[in-house]
Amino acid sequence: MNVIIISPHFPPNHINYARAVKKYGDVALGIGDSPNISEDLRAVLDEYVYVPDMTNYDAMLRTVGYLTSKYGKIDRIDSQNEFWLGIESRLRDDFNIFGQRVADTDNNRSKLEMKRIARAAGIPVARGMEVESVPQLREFVKEVGYPIVVKPVLGVGAAATYSIQNDEELGHCFEYIHGRYITEEFIKGDIVTFDGFVDRKGRIVFKTSHEYNAGVMESVNEARSLYYYNVTEIDPELEALGCRCVEAFGVRERFFHIEWFRTAPHKYCFLEINVRPPGLYTIDMMNYSADINLYETWAGSFHDAYPYDNPKIKYSVGFAGRRVNEHFKHSTEEVLSQFGENMIMAEPVPGAYADAMGEFFFLVRHPDVEQVKHILKYILELSD
Repeated sequence: MNVIIISPHFPPNHINYARAVKKYGDVALGIGDSPNISEDLRAVLDEYVYVPDMTNYDAMLRTVGYLTSKYGKIDRIDSQNEFWLGIESRLRDDFNIFGQRVADTDNNRSKLEMKRIARAAGIPVARGMEVESVPQLREFVKEVGYPIVVKPVLGVGAAATYSIQNDEELGHCFEYIHGRYITEEFIKGDIVTFDGFVDRKGRIVFKTSHEYNAGVMESVNEARSLYYYNVTEIDPELEALGCRCVEAFGVRERFFHIEWFRTAPHKYCFLEINVRPPGLYTIDMMNYSADINLYETWAGSFHDAYPYDNPKIKYSVGFAGRRVNEHFKHSTEEVLSQFGENMIMAEPVPGAYADAMGEFFFLVRHPDVEQVKHILKYILELSD
């Protein structure tokens, strides 16, 4: 089997995908926009092709054509990254590769299509509509009241997403947004997720749920530090909705990351689905939570081979991202001295993720969710 991994700059965890491919005896091929990659990664990949502009589809098409001529039919192609889902899908269409095609990606990247599909499956969603003008926004506000949220129909994370609080902000809204946008009623609640991996037959082989102290939109727009962690027991109501969502969107042989508002105990409102892994080191956090290797689960799925039988969550693993514009009560040294035995990682955030996640992060692990929350709050406690 020939597997292409698309990755700009190849962040640290992408070598784990390549290693997992090789573990199953497959050919691991890389496409990236870095002229130089680490010797460790080069030693794992069977071949690496440098493409200076990966948004140039003709260049990507020629590159996959070259790899096909050299290694035979490409069986899988994946970036595990939201930004590249569209290009992946086009390449799958053009080379008849298994996986999400353009029609599938159009459905699970468009906020409008997400709403339509979720609503048709009986999943609660926020009221919303596509907007092109201030008068349309004013009519929507008459229906739902302030605040409202305005975000791109096609968007990555919380980029270019805004909360509009009053008439003045609404009047200026279209000064800083361009393209197709959707507006939604503001749903008050905690951000929670349903994350995991589903095989090609639709069976969820791993599932977990994360909870956040704040939304990524607020973290980005207000330059606030954030933390999140996995629970050790998923609310059965959330699990049922999450499984229904995975089926409604036809997700197969993919990681998924579904975001929800918890509006009351056991009550949830669908926010969005991402048919790719949660960002940054969350796959590693999921691995640490159950002592497993989900990179190998992904690569093994190509052969219907699954190294773990119904893995159980043993630990809560938490992420705390600090922003340089904030002043924290406890130094990094104090954090490590106080909670070193619970610490997995403490290091700078890779540059591409800093806007959303902060410039420095900590990963912590403990069997007790409340203890993990205590450590995360300690890390992000601000000076008086």
